[in-house]
Amino acid sequence: MEAKKLAFADDVTHTVCDLCEVVFNIKSDAQFKGVMGMTHDQMETVIRKVIDALPDHILDKLYPNVIEDIRNICAREFLFFQVQEKGNEAHYEEDLQKFMDIFSRDIQQRIDTYKGYKAKVREEGRS
Repeated sequence: MEAKKLAFADDVTHTVCDLCEVVFNIKSDAQFKGVMGMTHDQMETVIRKVIDALPDHILDKLYPNVIEDIRNICAREFLFFQVQEKGNEAHYEEDLQKFMDIFSRDIQQRIDTYKGYKAKVREEGRS
């Protein structure tokens, strides 16, 4: 995984932990495992896998506020996925792959829309 994506994955992991603390009042590793169905290290590995599945150029030439928006979306979507799934279930890897495929497509569409809007604004500014 490239350095930008690795740093982004770490940011997403921290955001998920922050959300878990706020939403579920998680204060211990045992509580975390009870809600998420996995340890923190396992979650970190899965989040890295999800972020690595995103298009390689996902973080290129984006404003910091857009990257922050994508980070928050990644954290929320992962959290919603994970609380519904359990990492020890037989179909988890298949469900995770489906999640990654759909999530990657949706993020790519969001970035394309943002870049299209940005190009349109630039073009209108030249008129």
